[in-house]
Amino acid sequence: IYVYIFKKECCMYYLGFIGFVTTTIGLSIGGLIALFLNRFQQSISTTYALCAGMIIGLVYFEIAPESIKLGGWILFITGFLTGIFLFFIIHKASHRIFRNADKQNKNLYIRTGLFLMFSISLHNFPLGIAFGSSQNMGLSNSVIQTIILHNIPEGIAMFTPLFLAKVKFHASVLFAIIVSLPVGMGAILGSNIGLDHPLLWSLIISSAIGMMIIVTIKEIYFEALNQSSVVYSLLMTGIGTLIIWVYLNLI
Repeated sequence: IYVYIFKKECCMYYLGFIGFVTTTIGLSIGGLIALFLNRFQQSISTTYALCAGMIIGLVYFEIAPESIKLGGWILFITGFLTGIFLFFIIHKASHRIFRNADKQNKNLYIRTGLFLMFSISLHNFPLGIAFGSSQNMGLSNSVIQTIILHNIPEGIAMFTPLFLAKVKFHASVLFAIIVSLPVGMGAILGSNIGLDHPLLWSLIISSAIGMMIIVTIKEIYFEALNQSSVVYSLLMTGIGTLIIWVYLNLI
């Protein structure tokens, strides 16, 4: 019995470690891509419009169907509206923290990056639970590759505003670690309880979607509109969405 319990605990923490490390790697790769785009892309409007398109594509093609499958449309809409409500509460509180008018643009980018970090963390927790509940010690390379590839576009979206705020890459790695922790913790929890609460996970995921979408529209897309025309912003957003569609169909 003690040997069985020991093996189960080892498997549990092993899954948590693998989920954490692979998520960190995926987000960091996305961060490197965002850093590259930030250095070679002169137009903030182009960067932001592409970023908005990638987030919308990620939500529409992958995360939203996942939430709807778990809990249905009614719970999805409830969670979506909850995420928007949480955004406005946190957004109002954030203005008390970022008050310096001389650094308005930098504060905007940092706030946007933090909002995306929070919403991605919300999504990553049930993702970790799903991972932990469905795997065992015999993890295949394909599963690990899937986790890494899944987090690359999220890393691009999260790190783009942070790099525009001149946040150093080594500091951004710390952010990647923080966002990856919910996957590790979720994997440990999932290996114990499994997916016995799909409605709860659906509510969490759909709340994350609501926050991601409102952040994308209010903090990212509107900023792109301020820097360029509506037609150009829509075109770049469409290209960003297309990039994610192609990406998700290739992995």
